[in-house]
Amino acid sequence: MTVDAPPLDVDGVPDWPADKATEGLPGAAKRASWRRWSRPAGHPGVLAVLTWLLATPVAFVLPGLIGKSPFTVAGWALPISGGLLLVCFGVLVAAAVRRWAPAAMEALAGVSAGLAAAWLVLVLRAALHGTPFGFGGLGGDMLRMSAAATRYTVTITSSDTTVPELPSEYPPLYSWLVGRAAVLLDQPAWRTLGDAEVLFISASLLAGFLLWRRQVGAWAALAVSCVAVLAWSDPRKAYEVMALMIFIPWVVETFTRPPRERLHWLTAGLLGGLMVVLYQAWLVYAVLGLMVLIVLAWRAEPDRLAYLRRLALVATVATVTSSWYVLPYLWALFTDGGGQLVSDLYASPYYLHGLLPFLGLQAGDQSDLLLRGLQAVGMIGLVWLLRSAWWARPLLLIAAAAFAYRLLSLVRFMLTGHTGFAHYTLRLYGVVLAIAGVLTLVHVVPLLLRRLRLAPPVGLVGVPLAILLAWGVTSYTAAWMPPANGAGSSYATAAHTEPLPGGGYPRFAPDSGRVDWFPVEPVRQAVEDATGPDPDRVTLSVDERLFSYLPWPGYLSNDRTAGGTLSRWDERQSELLKLSEQRDPAAFAAESGATAFGPIDVFVLTRSGDELIWEDLRFHREQFDERYWVIREDLPEQVAVYVRR
Repeated sequence: MTVDAPPLDVDGVPDWPADKATEGLPGAAKRASWRRWSRPAGHPGVLAVLTWLLATPVAFVLPGLIGKSPFTVAGWALPISGGLLLVCFGVLVAAAVRRWAPAAMEALAGVSAGLAAAWLVLVLRAALHGTPFGFGGLGGDMLRMSAAATRYTVTITSSDTTVPELPSEYPPLYSWLVGRAAVLLDQPAWRTLGDAEVLFISASLLAGFLLWRRQVGAWAALAVSCVAVLAWSDPRKAYEVMALMIFIPWVVETFTRPPRERLHWLTAGLLGGLMVVLYQAWLVYAVLGLMVLIVLAWRAEPDRLAYLRRLALVATVATVTSSWYVLPYLWALFTDGGGQLVSDLYASPYYLHGLLPFLGLQAGDQSDLLLRGLQAVGMIGLVWLLRSAWWARPLLLIAAAAFAYRLLSLVRFMLTGHTGFAHYTLRLYGVVLAIAGVLTLVHVVPLLLRRLRLAPPVGLVGVPLAILLAWGVTSYTAAWMPPANGAGSSYATAAHTEPLPGGGYPRFAPDSGRVDWFPVEPVRQAVEDATGPDPDRVTLSVDERLFSYLPWPGYLSNDRTAGGTLSRWDERQSELLKLSEQRDPAAFAAESGATAFGPIDVFVLTRSGDELIWEDLRFHREQFDERYWVIREDLPEQVAVYVRR
């Protein structure tokens, strides 16, 4: 039995349902995957991965070999010139391939995707050249991420960043991988974090290309993945970027019936579980849209029972895959009275920004006219092509659900003060609209040219993509390199102004804006002098950078809105308040050793006269009697250490 070749739509995919091409063929389902990779159209994904594996090590070491400060124009020249040379060379190669070997154009798209992902390594490594820290240094969220990675150097089970006897509330996979990689490489976790940021961002573009390539042409997949990275790809949140690049095409292939074959239920379930342990917020923001999408897809299915069976298998695999994180947290949550949610009480200054990103109201270095134009085109395309383009309905439902979540959270915020982290929804629907903009142009432009009976020169077809890539090179470099001539990233700057644990600063640290040193090494030595090496004493520290460097158990996070639900931040802080008011040394020693949440064995505080400061609480010198405490008050930066005898 033979099967006629399917007609192709403007996206370069078969214009019939995914299963029709193999309908009636014995064993067709088992051979579908092999056929995909054995024909020329299946090679771009393999070539993208191989190219990335070969080019990434070169891009990784090149900034160090060149040795230019990232704060100079010469430092910026490396990623910009490298990226533009790749674009120009790619245009010449594409012209030659189209002229003499047109069948290899799809393969060239795969090579281009691998090189684009490797170029991201080049620009991000150039930005971090000269510093061992990642983007953001050890400030804000990166303080907690580095502490989480450090915690996973001494444990493999889900663990709270500060209070290790509690399971993690935040998705742990990224910090777990960084911590375990640090153990394998025999280096501190905080030194590994910057490399992880670089590699995850690069691999995110590759993952997006591989997944989109399953449903659209290779060049369209390249454009979509590049635009998605440009729309939002904060290296500090590299794991969120990876999850987002997977999430959008995963929705399309898991819950709808795309033109080509769906993801196997096992693969879809594994990817679903991966997103839960990597960053599950995208699922939460889009849940309303997913529910609608499932109902609509179910109603359109010829075999509704099979569709439900598939979803059940996907959900089962995802549940099993993420159980090492989800089950311990749920068990602790339900057996410990529910905890106390305080983490979303922080009202971000960007909470009201970017409600309509294509109008330019969003905050971020990558927001410019071209991106906003793509997002506007995407918004129009999602509505206009709702019934004619297979991708329009799922993307519209994702974007609409995320926007609805944000509006509902605004109402909740006014009533309760809880934000629901709704400002992060911009990252989801902003990227969705940018992707939709590319797909709309890919869909509409050929139809428009056909309607106008215009046949553009063959070489002109690749010009828009070349312009897009050249814009991406300059835009992304300007967004994430540290400042040179007034432009650049403050997060890259923070990686260079963060002090080293033993004192001093990274090689290219600017003279102004340096972060004050916290004497981690002297504190460690003072505690180990009293306890022996590798102490496992619960510590209250005036500076949480201590936990970024050392896997010591903590008593309480310094920032209320950074505390996990299970840690009961307010109740622990009340215990500290009672301790600060207890002036009797013997009673203070006894009560600090038996709080409602366990003992505090090490106090690391700042001295100010007779007062010892932790956040807004004031302890006093007479509370720490030498009969009960080993006292070290000779440390730099007015830091004092008190270790229980």
